Amino acid sequence: MVSKKVRWVKSFLASAIGASLTVVALPSAADSAVKNVSEQPVEEKNSESGNTSESQKNGSVRLYQFPEFKTCPSEAIEPIRYQADLSNPNEPIKIYSDEASREGNMAYLTGNVRVTQNQQQLTADKLTADNRDKSYRAEGDLLFTSQNFVVGADSLDYYSLEGSTEIQNTQYHLYSNNANGEAEQIRVDNKQILTLSNTDFSTCPDDQKSWVFESDEIVIDRESGWGKAYNSVVKVADIPVFYLPYITFPVDDRRKTGLLPPSFSNSNRNGRDISAPYYFNLAPNYDLTLTPRYMTSRGSMLGSEFRYLTEQNSGELFFEYLPSDKAATATNPENLPDKRWQYDVNHLTQLSENWSSGIAARKVSDDGYFQDFGGSIQDSNQDILSQNLYVQYLTNEWLVRTEYQDWQLLNSPVERYTIAPRVQLTRFFEPNENDFEAKIHTEITRFDKDNAVTADRYHVEPSIGWSHETLYSFFRPELSFAYTQYEQTDVAGIEQTLDRSLPTLSIDTGLFFERTLEFDDGDMTQTLEPRLFYLYTPFEDQQDIGIYDTSLPTFNFTQLFSRNRFSGIDRIGDANQVSGAITSRILDEEGREKASVSIGRTVYLKDRKVTMLNLPVETNKQSGLLAEVNWRWTDNIEVKSAIEWDDQINETTHGLVNVHYEPKPNHIINLGHRYRKTPNRTQEEAELAFAWPMSQDWRLLGRYNQDLTENRTNDSFLGLEYESCCWAVRVVARRYINIQLDSQGGLVPDQPDEHSSGVYIQFVLKGVGSLRGSTTEFLEESIYGYEDLLGK
Repeated sequence: MVSKKVRWVKSFLASAIGASLTVVALPSAADSAVKNVSEQPVEEKNSESGNTSESQKNGSVRLYQFPEFKTCPSEAIEPIRYQADLSNPNEPIKIYSDEASREGNMAYLTGNVRVTQNQQQLTADKLTADNRDKSYRAEGDLLFTSQNFVVGADSLDYYSLEGSTEIQNTQYHLYSNNANGEAEQIRVDNKQILTLSNTDFSTCPDDQKSWVFESDEIVIDRESGWGKAYNSVVKVADIPVFYLPYITFPVDDRRKTGLLPPSFSNSNRNGRDISAPYYFNLAPNYDLTLTPRYMTSRGSMLGSEFRYLTEQNSGELFFEYLPSDKAATATNPENLPDKRWQYDVNHLTQLSENWSSGIAARKVSDDGYFQDFGGSIQDSNQDILSQNLYVQYLTNEWLVRTEYQDWQLLNSPVERYTIAPRVQLTRFFEPNENDFEAKIHTEITRFDKDNAVTADRYHVEPSIGWSHETLYSFFRPELSFAYTQYEQTDVAGIEQTLDRSLPTLSIDTGLFFERTLEFDDGDMTQTLEPRLFYLYTPFEDQQDIGIYDTSLPTFNFTQLFSRNRFSGIDRIGDANQVSGAITSRILDEEGREKASVSIGRTVYLKDRKVTMLNLPVETNKQSGLLAEVNWRWTDNIEVKSAIEWDDQINETTHGLVNVHYEPKPNHIINLGHRYRKTPNRTQEEAELAFAWPMSQDWRLLGRYNQDLTENRTNDSFLGLEYESCCWAVRVVARRYINIQLDSQGGLVPDQPDEHSSGVYIQFVLKGVGSLRGSTTEFLEESIYGYEDLLGK
């Protein structure tokens, strides 16, 4: 039964604290869970064991017990005293104590004091309330807990009129990111902003302080999700590393302006290389990242990336600039310019439901830019960059598109034609009740290039097709007629008008068969899918027509069923041929493909006279035999393979096989072999790539790509990652050949083996920044299936 004295103190406390209270005096046995904790003897903290301690802030003996957090992320702490009461977030303040009394304007609660409200809880030996300034003070074995954090302290002062709290000589722990430390004082204002004075901060467990910030002041704003630290010293393994006058860090996953983790590398081309990106969270729908970069062999570079998203517009603007390249001396053999730069613009505007416009443009200052700053054999050999601008109208019945496109060819003595502009108009006719469908495609294009033949091209191509499909078959004939007119002007200004009229007939048909296969672990479905494709286009001499935007693609399964063997319409290939293929798949009960085998070829009924660049007539009677095998019977192993076999000369002209083994996420071993033979050269490569944990914290990763024809290493790297719960580091040593590739992606022969090499280091303190650094992209591209989890 609650005594009259306690009810009298309840009224006083309600006035002092300014809230609705329920005050209960509990006998010792009634609150045994709390009493058992409070009656434990207070021990002096041993600085080596890390249990309870002498204060490092003012030298006084701490009067509270604080839970041990030796896991990361932190686990629930027992006994229940360390967890807030989560039963009702809107309940009134409740105060429990063994004894309560009043003297004038002062009220005193002693013995197992516990105050709870709004999922927060305060426990102490003593609480004193002052009705004059509506405040109270708690002392002795004090813990303040919520669902977000726990604070231990010598004393706590709450000022109701200000809505603020001051806590002296504290330890704290945030559950969200394991942030913890000590502070001489913590102040919580009426906006729940925490200010920690003379404090340290870490996200490592109490007994594994791998790193720590020691700061004059740390401000944590949970509403914004970020914190700020002033006059901080960063210590790693208790060794001061550097001083930061100001830094921001996340408390949760929301974006915030601040310094991102830097990256370090050392290479023979650029010397010691450091980048320190700084992120500006300008608004919820746009941001900016500035990346200062310094290379000892080249100088200072600045990169910028601006991203935006509005109701109608979205895009990314990237620009980096090196104002003075120290390697660009008057005698440098590469003839480098003094100023080096790159821009990359991607923009989309959705003007209405049907109207849109966009820009996709990329350009660099010189041919050697990607060799110096690309960072990989793929980046170093980008040989063509485009600049494209378009406006488009699209519905189910109409496509209207106007575009301008220019090109930058790197390390090439020739230039591509500028499209200035191209106007396309296509009318689609929906299938009628008899499954007939049709369209009319027209375009007008202006091709321009300095010191070369220029042209205006007019093209119209109506087509009609019929599509008949059943559960077991399809039959799709199509007839088109292409009329093209060229008005060409040579360098001397002489004009020439040429035209071309060509019909094309194609018939595409196939069957579907399937049967059920019974296995112990479930039924499978096997399919058999034969397909035939007939193509006919008569011959018309096209040698007088220039080559403006047309090329001859690599022969593959897609080419078996293409209506023109050339990409582009400057050449329409003559054809009288039949392509055939058969595919068999095995599908599980959910329709997922577990394995597939395909084989096909083209039989030519007539020689192909239309060629490019005055090449001879193609007289072979059939193509090479194409085959593909894909296998993913289990989630552990994936096999992809393809081969082109020329049975006229009993020789493989193209082949590849890739094996991906991943028994657990990010336990990866990849093996690959590629082979290609052309009239000019033979290319053969073998590759091993892997990412494999050696223990819970350590992971080894690497790649080795060997050119078996030239007997040289194309690309190799070996990396080591270490990740604890509060920090991570990656070191990668890399060496790759830095020479040019041909148009097929093969290494151009007879070049010196010029290799670039370097060491890359990335370091992240968890809870202080996110990580997607300089090695992230090339690792994910180099190791199939790899996901960069460092620092996450």
